[in-house]
Amino acid sequence: MRKRVICFVKFSRFSGTNAHVEEQLRRNFPDAELDVIDLRRFFTFQSASFLRTLPTITAQLCVKLLRAPPPADTLRDSAVHHLLRMPAIFDGLSRYAIARILRRRAETVFTIQTMSLWNCAVEGIAHFVYTDSAMLTNLYYRNFPFESLPSAAWLARERKLYSDACRIFVMSAHVRRSLLDLYGCDERKVKKILVGANLMSVPTAPKPGGLANKTILFVGVEWKRKGGPELVEAFRRLPERHQDARLIILGVAPDVRVPRCEIVGPVPADRVPDYYRQAAIFCMPTHIEPFGIVFVEAMLHGVAVAAPRLGAMQDYIEDRVAGVLFDPDNVDDIASALCYLLDNPRNRQEIAVRGFHAVHGNYDWDAVGRRLRAEIDPCLPRE
Repeated sequence: MRKRVICFVKFSRFSGTNAHVEEQLRRNFPDAELDVIDLRRFFTFQSASFLRTLPTITAQLCVKLLRAPPPADTLRDSAVHHLLRMPAIFDGLSRYAIARILRRRAETVFTIQTMSLWNCAVEGIAHFVYTDSAMLTNLYYRNFPFESLPSAAWLARERKLYSDACRIFVMSAHVRRSLLDLYGCDERKVKKILVGANLMSVPTAPKPGGLANKTILFVGVEWKRKGGPELVEAFRRLPERHQDARLIILGVAPDVRVPRCEIVGPVPADRVPDYYRQAAIFCMPTHIEPFGIVFVEAMLHGVAVAAPRLGAMQDYIEDRVAGVLFDPDNVDDIASALCYLLDNPRNRQEIAVRGFHAVHGNYDWDAVGRRLRAEIDPCLPRE
C-alpha cells in the first residue's frame, strides 16, 4: 500500500487554533502521515521568494501606513495586518506552500489550510480551507473602516481560493452567510463545523458565582478593538446600588484609573481559569470579532456573559436565555446589560447554567475533529 500524506498548511499559532487542528487531523486520520507546513518560514531571509518581493512590499506597506497612520501602540499589529493582505505576499505564501506540497504530490491525499491568506490548492489534490472569517465578512460590522480592506487584486485571489477548495469549513453562521452572499460560494461547499475552546481542561458542570458576587471580568489582548474603553465607561455609569461591583481586566494593561478596577495584565494560559472562577459576569464589548471563543470559555466556566449583538456570538447566545446581548457602540446599553445581571442574581445564575449547556459538547475540539473527518471523507477518491 502506498504511503498516504496529509499536508496541513498553517501560519504560526492562529490564536491556538492550529495546534488543536493538527491534533485532530492526527487523531481522525491515523493511517496518514501529517506534513505540517508553517508559512512563517517564508519570511526568513533565507527565502529567495521573500527577498524578491521585499522592495515592492516595503514600498506598498509605507504607503498604506502613511495614508492612515495607526496609533503608536498598534503600529506593529497594523503593519503585520497590511503585510498579510498584499497580493505579493499572498502569491509568495502560496508559491512557498505549493512548492512544499509538490515534493510529495504522489503520496498526498489532501491538503488543508487554516486562514484565507494564501491559496495552496494543487490541481488533482483535494483541498480544504478552515477559517474563522472571510475578508468581506467585515462588511457586516457597522464601524469597520473601509480603508482597511485590501486591494481588489487581493480580494480576487481570496475569491479564487474559495472557488478552488472542495470544502470551506467555517466556525460560525455569519461567516457562512458572507461566503454565500458576498462571494457567491456554492452552499453545498460551505460547512459550519464550529470551533473548540482553547482550554487545558474543560469543566464538566457549570458552577455559577454566588448571589452576592459582583465581579465583572474582561479578557482580551487588544484593548480598543475589544471594546475595553467602552466597558470601563459603562462600569463608571453603574448606579449607586452597584458601587460595590468590581472589574478585573486580564490580558492587557491599559492606563485605567477607576475605583474597584483591578488591572492584572497578561498571565499564563493556565492561570486564566482562576479568574473565571472569581467572576460572576464576563463582558467584552468587542466591535469586530471573527468568532469570540473567549465568550465560549467564560460560559464553560459557568460565568454569565454580556456580549455584543454581532457576529458569531449570536450563534450560541440567545438574549436573556444563555447570556445578555447589547449594542457594542452604545455605552448606556452595555451598562444596562451589566445592571440586568447585577440586579437579578438568581436569573444571572440560571443564565450561566443555560449558557454552559448551550456550548458544552458543541464547541469541543473532539467534536470538530469528527466533523472534519465526516466532511472530508466523501471528497476523497476511492482507492
